[in-house]
This record gives sequence, structure tokens and C-alpha cells, in this order.
Amino acid sequence: MQNKKLATLLEIAENNDGYVSTDDLKRESIERAYLSFAVEEGLFRRVGKGLYLRKGHEEDPYYLLHHTYKKAVFASSSALALWGLCEDKGLTVYLPTGYMTAGIPNAKSRHVGKKEYGLGQTLIVTKKGNIVPTFDLERTLLDVIRHPYIYKKEELIKTLKAAYAKSPSLEKLEAYAKSFHCLEALRVIEALYR
Repeated sequence: MQNKKLATLLEIAENNDGYVSTDDLKRESIERAYLSFAVEEGLFRRVGKGLYLRKGHEEDPYYLLHHTYKKAVFASSSALALWGLCEDKGLTVYLPTGYMTAGIPNAKSRHVGKKEYGLGQTLIVTKKGNIVPTFDLERTLLDVIRHPYIYKKEELIKTLKAAYAKSPSLEKLEAYAKSFHCLEALRVIEALYR
């Protein structure tokens, strides 16, 4: 029985890029003692609250943050990095107003209203193969257009060209631009980079 539960624990880790959570244990009816034993034996290490990583696997900072803060949505430079439009520059997330008002340690966090938080949310697979929430390509591109002052000029031009090279939905872009009242800025950028 013990070997079967440890085998299930290892199988969970294998199917989840090395991660096992205490929720996984509950779902599979495995007592925490088996995970504690696996940690003592050096098979796993604790990487977050209720989250363990199998030996030989590399941590995924996006997955770790998402596991701990379920309502965090990767935005700005993090969304760009997840879409492959720029280098990873640290974690940036949007949080709904009133949630975790102190922010998130080791990440840039911004509290935003319902429209800013919800419009264009999607799921994406990280480079390490884990699924995390972010904004779709069109919303990510529009955020660059709405907040160009965040970027250096060369970086802004390179990012806009790379984003348009991925063929975003122009209808979606226009709908988002109308919603955020920045249709004129979108038209200027489209004329330059599309």
C-alpha cells in the first residue's frame, strides 16, 4: 500500500512538471505523511505553501506565484514575456481591487477595477509547461499602446513590431481600444507598425 501511494505521488509530479500540492494529495486520498516521508528522503522539497517540487525539476516562478495568489493575473512585462515578445524582467501582476491590498512580495502588483482586471483574461502555458492566467495577445498589445512610457523607445518599437508579427485579431484590438477609450492611439500605432 505504501509503495502504491508513493508511486501515485511520483506520477502526480511527473504529470505536473515536478510539482505536487496538498490539494493533489486530497484528490488522490494520500495522507500528508507520504509527502513528508518523500521530503525526508530528498525526493521532494517544499517551494511554497502547500506546494512541493520533485528533485531534479526547476522552479517556475510564474506557477509558484499563481499557486500562492490565485487571483493574480500576469500583466505588462510578464504578459509580454509569456507571449514571447520580450525578455523576462521579473513578475508583474494585476490584482482585483480589495484583494491583497498590501501587494505581493517579490512582484510588481497593481490593483485594478473590474474592466481592467477581467477584459481579455486567458490562460497560457509557461516555458516550463505550467498553465497560468494572463491577458490575451490583443489585450497585452493594447496595454503596451496605452502605457508606452513604461518602455524605452527601442524596446517599445521592437515589442510593437513583434506583437503585430503574431497577427493579433484586429477586431478584438479595436473592441478593447473602444472599451478603454484609446481608439485614436491604436490607429496611430497601426499606421506605423502594422
